[in-house]
Amino acid sequence: MLAEIIPPKVLPKSLSRFDLVTIYFALIFGSYGASQMATGGWAAIPMLVLATIGFMIPTILASWELGTLFPGEGGIYIWAHKTMGPIHGFIAGWLSWMAVFLLLPLVSTAIVAHLAFIFDVEFDVTTTLFIQIAAVWLITALSLARITLSQGYVRVVFFVALGTAIVAFVAGLLMQGGSGPAQPITSDITTLDLGTYGWLFSAAVLWLLGVEIPFNMGAEFASPKRGIRDMLILGTVALLVGYVLGIVGILWTTPADQVSGVTGIAGAAATIAPIIGSLVALGIVLAVASQGVAYQNTYSRLLFVSGVEHRLPRVFAHISPRSKSPVPALLLQAVIASVVIIIFFSQASLAAVLNIYLAGLVGVWSLSLFYLYTGIVSARRHPSWYAARGDEVWKIPGGTIGVGAVAVVGVIFTCLSIYFVFALPWTSDISSDQWILYMGGLMGAFVLSGVIVWLLGLRNAEGASAEADLAEYAVNEN
Repeated sequence: MLAEIIPPKVLPKSLSRFDLVTIYFALIFGSYGASQMATGGWAAIPMLVLATIGFMIPTILASWELGTLFPGEGGIYIWAHKTMGPIHGFIAGWLSWMAVFLLLPLVSTAIVAHLAFIFDVEFDVTTTLFIQIAAVWLITALSLARITLSQGYVRVVFFVALGTAIVAFVAGLLMQGGSGPAQPITSDITTLDLGTYGWLFSAAVLWLLGVEIPFNMGAEFASPKRGIRDMLILGTVALLVGYVLGIVGILWTTPADQVSGVTGIAGAAATIAPIIGSLVALGIVLAVASQGVAYQNTYSRLLFVSGVEHRLPRVFAHISPRSKSPVPALLLQAVIASVVIIIFFSQASLAAVLNIYLAGLVGVWSLSLFYLYTGIVSARRHPSWYAARGDEVWKIPGGTIGVGAVAVVGVIFTCLSIYFVFALPWTSDISSDQWILYMGGLMGAFVLSGVIVWLLGLRNAEGASAEADLAEYAVNEN
């Protein structure tokens, strides 16, 4: 594959093990995720645990093996291509890449909500639209800087993001010593009732999605084997600690009918003092912006490898000699994200828009993950691939039985997460019929657009030459 040959020659191996941990954390953790889950009360804890065991752990195990078996730029695109063929590689990469057009509007919406919290105002629709689009382009500007600079920002804000959850938890502890918890622990903390809390399970899945995305930058890993191990283990521990502390802090400080599904962490911190709440909200704005930078950088690599493979116009395979970033890919993502924001800005409720983004993300993103499980089963049928990589490959323990168990559990829980996206609206501001229309429309549009791009890309892919492309990069990029 051209995607295996060219990126290592033109992209710097600049991502250390700590960089990978911070990218992983930034991609997955959102303090507003803890806020949304906290709206479900103490059932948020068991639903988070269930999603971790049934959904996240299989995703981690499959990504760990495939990421060490097929290292390189493109992640799930390369994995599906190698194990199932070019068309499946494109579908997997396309479905995964589609998520960025909801993720960037999502983070811009969270930024607006926290700015409103800081200034204690309610922005009108036009102002909200302006700030959201401005946030997307500010994030893009940061992403266009040298990768070492944009990653430095993500690295620093890692501590800020985790710190916001810690402050909320401290606020909860202070409440325990004062007037008592706003929401005492109930029997829901042990519930596994998906019939009642299925939406909350899908929400928990959303806030655990993204394990495989750092592998989009695989050619840039400085120490792949140890870096991947630390990223998946340390990053997951930090992630779960952040969510649990945030959820508990919100529930202990905030009555059930007052929990905000967006600014709940800042609201919990404000119970210590209003200025503390504003500072935490500001920290969340910075953290959410770093999350957007991580999204832009990692997802742009899928466009880049599609350009390298001639599935998209060659302009997307361009790397800036100065920043070593795929500039056309970053700009296209910002443009389309801005269009999505404009399409949905007519929704009167910011919370309603946020929930459309959230649920749509679960549906679209989860579809791509089926390729993790089919890919890992298919890869095990080719022992020569593992022999060629030797000790660099990490393998799921248990041989065929272990791989089969991971695949079956992963598929079952991924299906459940998609089902509960459609089963009931995630917000009372939208009717059931309208909700299904939004979800079906979003997912159908993304799949249809992928089919169209694949058909248009067939002609571009014909006659692709590794030698010619390498010569072109040697002249134009260096």
